[in-house]
Amino acid sequence: MPIRCRSGLLEFLGLLFALAAGVWGIYLAHRVSLQLLALVVLIVGTVFGPVFFAINGPIQFSIDRILWFVMLGLFALRSLRDRTRPIELNRMDWLIVAFVGWLLLSMVISDAPQAGPEPLARWIFYALLPMGMYIVARFARLSRFELRVVQRSFIGLGIYLGLTALAEKAELKSLVFPRFIIDPEYIEFLGRGRGPLLNPTGNGFLLSIGIAAMLLAFQHRSRFARLGYGIAMLAAAGGVFATLTRSVWIAAIAAVSLTQFNRISRGIRIWAVVTSLVLAGGLAIGFGDQILNLKRDKNLSASAAADSIALRPMLAVIAWEMFKERPLTGVGYGHYFAFNQQYAKATEWEMPLRTATSYHQHNVLLSYLVDTGLIGAGLWIIMAIGWGMKAWQISRSSSACPEAQNIGLLMIATLSSYLLNGMFQDVSIIPMLNMYLFYFAGLTVAVDSVDGRLPERNYADRRRAVVDRRAAGAMEMKTVSSR
Repeated sequence: MPIRCRSGLLEFLGLLFALAAGVWGIYLAHRVSLQLLALVVLIVGTVFGPVFFAINGPIQFSIDRILWFVMLGLFALRSLRDRTRPIELNRMDWLIVAFVGWLLLSMVISDAPQAGPEPLARWIFYALLPMGMYIVARFARLSRFELRVVQRSFIGLGIYLGLTALAEKAELKSLVFPRFIIDPEYIEFLGRGRGPLLNPTGNGFLLSIGIAAMLLAFQHRSRFARLGYGIAMLAAAGGVFATLTRSVWIAAIAAVSLTQFNRISRGIRIWAVVTSLVLAGGLAIGFGDQILNLKRDKNLSASAAADSIALRPMLAVIAWEMFKERPLTGVGYGHYFAFNQQYAKATEWEMPLRTATSYHQHNVLLSYLVDTGLIGAGLWIIMAIGWGMKAWQISRSSSACPEAQNIGLLMIATLSSYLLNGMFQDVSIIPMLNMYLFYFAGLTVAVDSVDGRLPERNYADRRRAVVDRRAAGAMEMKTVSSR
């Protein structure tokens, strides 16, 4: 069961946390790797997020969000002390600042009636916090060792999520952790491999990254280790199937294929693409009805699942009507539901548009386009293209270390999975997905800024800097004394 904090315990828990944070802050300020702390924030937010533990107030706090503040505070402290490594923004950095800033501005200047706190909370959790992850991943010291830990962590996360999804689908409740995954209080997507994010698409997104990380490790290991990675990939692939989500299946196949695309000859690439198209066409022709009428949720009939597909063109029509009236700035970030009902009254469309007004947009690009206009959607597209190009360049760079090349490939898997799933739903509002996307984007831009050349570890650099400062101080003292 999830833990909820009531007002009677708020002050006591706040005092305990302040004391613990003070003690640990002193210890961690000079020792912890910010890159690995960012990784901990992601994994804790996935497994032990707000559903597991939350302090409710004007803004909801959970373990991962508290760790996010600790991470950013340590980053600010170290940035102020380390004058030898100034922060210099490049074009990709300014793009993300402009994008997140425009989301906030569009939210503020909107003329939506009775907006409430929801748009601000959405901006904080789905834009500001992810930008914090980007900043730390982009500007904190980075080494080959930390990149290896990142890859291995996603391998472990993929194994956990795959096995948990299979246990959930098979109703092996004793094997599911945390227990809220199978709690019927959260009925949506129950039994569909929804994982700790309580969303099969979110779970499938992370599984796609995990499988890509496993495959990259599989290619550089001994025969015995390959057997282990093969079993792990089967478990993660089983988790992908257990989501019973068509976009997740497509995205997982694409993510794995793209990570291997530049490692095979051109002839094989062409045959692989042609074979995939023929196979996809054959499946669509032979099993199209079965796929569309696939029964997924326990409390959703197969016909209802098929009817949900009919919502997508209606949502697209509503988005088009809203876009035509406010093409440049949109209705305001987070204000979709304040406006969509009046546009569902359009009579020139022979569709029951009002039946779709209670649903979010089922496409991430349409969501940004309607909410933030061509400005917001354009910035987002430019960012995505830039991230993809940098990831591809790193993966093919002959000067980049293997760990850097793998990060480029993992970014390709992350971005492709995000975009393909985003064609069928607004993945930007699924918990943690923007955090992961922006984190990998930060790593990609950081690796690209040094052409993929990274030290083995950063600890030697820190010790060398300390020695240099002490030597400089001793020299200065010697000079003063000689005078």
